[in-house]
Amino acid sequence: MTKGWRILVVDDDQQMVRTLVDILKLNGYQAKAAYSGPEALHKVKKIRFDCVLTDIKMPEMDGVDLMRAIKAMQPDLPVALVTAYSTDKLVKEGLEEGAMAALIKPLDIDALLSLFSGLRQKQRMVTVDEEPSVQEAPGTYIAPARSRRD
Repeated sequence: MTKGWRILVVDDDQQMVRTLVDILKLNGYQAKAAYSGPEALHKVKKIRFDCVLTDIKMPEMDGVDLMRAIKAMQPDLPVALVTAYSTDKLVKEGLEEGAMAALIKPLDIDALLSLFSGLRQKQRMVTVDEEPSVQEAPGTYIAPARSRRD
């Protein structure tokens, strides 16, 4: 069940955000909207989210800078990046710096829901050192697992 699982959707494209929030709500998630990096940071400070889904290309603060700011506040909060530019340098930076995934627009909704479902299952696992194998859906790049023994 996804009841109580909170996802923050961040994009300067308001229609995209509304559509994703509606889809997530229809699938049982508690989805909230933010239309800029600063607005997202404000919400992350006030509300406990289980995951953040953010566009990379945004004015004021790009998605990778947003992820860095979120990780400074809540290092264990998973952040997934969304982009229309799969070869963008920011995609590589984001994945190297801790993004859990980079998804390519137009989004494959089934892959997105699968990603969130897998993340929920992973969070419930008692053993965190052994990661289950994950098949990548088209347009999805999964970041390598990181050890929590550090």
